[in-house]
Amino acid sequence: MDHLAPEIEGCSIADFNSLYINITGPRNLPNATYYRACILALTGKDIEENIQYSIEPTRNKFDAPREVSVVRDYDSFLSFTDWLPVKSDLFLYPLNNPVDTLHSSVHVKVPMSTHRGQANRPITPHRVPNICLGAVGIRTKVRLFFPRLYDPDRKDVELTFEEKKGLYEKGLMPVLRKLSPDTVTNWAVNYEGVLTRAKKTRGMYQYGTRPFPGNRVRRFGHDLAQVLGSELPWTKGMLFMVQVQGVKEANQHRPGDIDQAEDALMTTLGDFHFEDLMYEDHCYVDVGLEMSEPGYAYQWRTDAHRQLLTTFTDMTGAQANTLMASRDFQIDYASGLMHLSGCRAPVPVRNDEDPMEEGIVLALTGKAALAETVPPYLQSLYQLYFDAKDHHDCAARVEVRLRLKDACTKATDVPEWLMLESLCVFTRLDWWQWRCVRLQGIIRTLNLQNSGSPELRFTAPALTLTAGLQWLANGLHSRPDDGSAARDLMCSILPLTHDYDVDGLQIVPRQHHIDNDDGLPFCPYGAYFFREMVFPPTADVPRMTRTHVISHTSYKYFFGCEFNDLRNRHHPTAYIPRNMLPKSRVKTQKGMSKRHRADIREPSAVFADLDFNVPPPAQDNGEDLPFDERLDLPRGLDEAFPITITKHWNQFCTDILQKCGNLKGNPLAPSHCRLSTDERLHVTDDVYRDTNLAVIFTRVQWKRAHRMEWREAFDLFFPPPGTSPRLQPQNYPNMIYWMQWADMKRDTPTRVIDAIRVKYWSLFKTLYWVPKPYSDRLWKYTTDDNFITLPSTYTSSAPHIIINPGRLAPTWDLERVPGGDLQEAEDEEEEEVIDPDYVPASEWVSNIPPIPMRIYMRQEEEESGSD
Repeated sequence: MDHLAPEIEGCSIADFNSLYINITGPRNLPNATYYRACILALTGKDIEENIQYSIEPTRNKFDAPREVSVVRDYDSFLSFTDWLPVKSDLFLYPLNNPVDTLHSSVHVKVPMSTHRGQANRPITPHRVPNICLGAVGIRTKVRLFFPRLYDPDRKDVELTFEEKKGLYEKGLMPVLRKLSPDTVTNWAVNYEGVLTRAKKTRGMYQYGTRPFPGNRVRRFGHDLAQVLGSELPWTKGMLFMVQVQGVKEANQHRPGDIDQAEDALMTTLGDFHFEDLMYEDHCYVDVGLEMSEPGYAYQWRTDAHRQLLTTFTDMTGAQANTLMASRDFQIDYASGLMHLSGCRAPVPVRNDEDPMEEGIVLALTGKAALAETVPPYLQSLYQLYFDAKDHHDCAARVEVRLRLKDACTKATDVPEWLMLESLCVFTRLDWWQWRCVRLQGIIRTLNLQNSGSPELRFTAPALTLTAGLQWLANGLHSRPDDGSAARDLMCSILPLTHDYDVDGLQIVPRQHHIDNDDGLPFCPYGAYFFREMVFPPTADVPRMTRTHVISHTSYKYFFGCEFNDLRNRHHPTAYIPRNMLPKSRVKTQKGMSKRHRADIREPSAVFADLDFNVPPPAQDNGEDLPFDERLDLPRGLDEAFPITITKHWNQFCTDILQKCGNLKGNPLAPSHCRLSTDERLHVTDDVYRDTNLAVIFTRVQWKRAHRMEWREAFDLFFPPPGTSPRLQPQNYPNMIYWMQWADMKRDTPTRVIDAIRVKYWSLFKTLYWVPKPYSDRLWKYTTDDNFITLPSTYTSSAPHIIINPGRLAPTWDLERVPGGDLQEAEDEEEEEVIDPDYVPASEWVSNIPPIPMRIYMRQEEEESGSD
């Protein structure tokens, strides 16, 4: 039966939020409504009304007048010089931490000479072997770069052992002996000595620093370059790099005020020879301008990138258009919305070849998405978004890298016309609700997947959806991943088009795409909306339609292993791996129970009037005895008797729950008791007064006790003096409180024991429920018609408890349970391959051929042979 094409309807973010909230508002949603809401959040389609919503954020264009706050700052500083421009104390590393070696791009190219007699040519610094020499404060790193070691085929820019040894013994130590002989005694004689001093356990190292006085730092840099150049030819042409990061909050100033800009810049660079750096060609400052308004979220429009480039750089409109059409231009979509985005691009400085840009962020892994019903990371992220809607405004920021000499005179303010043409403004509530809506749809869909049958959970279409949910969640707060694996994923989850001129294309079409009429992923409805998915009741586990699925290599990227390994790890048929045991299944404490962990410093009020001097126990602490035969006085001998009794009562409360077991025959089922081990060790009698049993139990059988039965239960928990010992029962002898009670009855007068039992009975009568104790064991789990089972749909074994006589029946309210609302819920290969898209059947995933790699691989990756 053919389905009617949905009606396409444009809407604002606020309207979309309201629609979703109205659908999910009522409690106890029918399953069909629950699935409808998930599909709406992920695809933008209302399956009940057959409407496809298209998000139009530009309905919220910036309109004047507004009370806009504009702040200017300097976010970071970067310099490459042949001299050391530091004038403050320099903290040198005898042993450098490899983490501080520059491995990632700083978005600038620096002229360097890689061979003797060769002219300088622009090179990206992070591809040049380098080492962190020292630090200035906590925000500044000083590195040495060695262009003569540059080799495109070199696998790592970290210096080798021999290179570090030469640097230390033939450069650093000779200069220190000359300039600072009084402190050189704190340094190891050779590099092997450095390693020996710094070595810790398990092969780790301590990366400490040694101070060098600021008044001799410039001379130190000069002498170091000279000594190294004469001793080690590969150090010739060495450059010093100074990098200051993360200081924008410390130098904010009023835009348009050049005097304030100069003062702030001098403060930011107070540790350096500021005047001399002004004449250097390769010193840069990242200048930021930030616009905000209380109660609102400011966002850049995607169609405003050209204006931003021409306003804050020296580029013409034609140059900006050329740059935007190049593969160097990167768009950062805001919260998965196509019409809102920032951009990053290498912007050439006038009359130079130094490209520069800005950038950053965080991620959820595929392993985490499979680990639990709802990954804790997503729950925390949802709470973060939820709280932000009441407290966190969003600012629009533009950041431009300028030469140091231009930092005070360029990018000084944001003109009002640019705000009008480049910004969208949303209420804080609408902006953060959009993220909450999308994330809740992700969480609920993952919950449905992870709660479903493993046979369906670990199929290619279901796992493709899981990877898509992970990718979408990360794209809400950071730049959406667009690497090869992510583009493979986009081809599997986003709508495809053969119109290569349409807006919203996520892969830039190349000639071979056009020649092969390849379908490319795009976003026709204003946001990252998935294409058609399959939800219950059609399939018990939500999945993508069985068309395209991600490849084996993409599985390795998103989940850490290939498809077959993943399925065998999470759904083996011959055994149950221990890593599949849910965290809700607490290991039964079969040995002696653990002590209650609450710090009791004051007695409970009910025990305050108890008074008894505990006689000292036997002791023999003679020095002639072996240590293990001495009988020392126990700790806390002078403890007040009421505190001792208070601790004993709390130990009773924790021991009972420590002994609550698990469902037999089903190792994947959660424990009968919902409380974690730590919660059980900190429990008090308040838990036994809670009438909502869903907070404590996953499943339970209860009945209301008679008055005599309630008293008999107390006597079983605290047998009175003179009670004959029973044949060894289960549970009781392995509870600390039980053994302590036996010792107390033996060593304490009957009148004191009776007084304690009176106090205990007064507390026991205030409890709402306790386990139904039996003479031969504490807990029983067999089904019993005399008990009522909760939840009502459960019919198998569960622990027996009794309710205090005269009390109302217990409740079963999962809304009070953290996360409770989510819980309810061999072919022959042809000898000659003619088709360039041919993939051997052995590489198919679930008998589905993968997307041809040429479709989603970047051009530069094809050229380099990278996959």
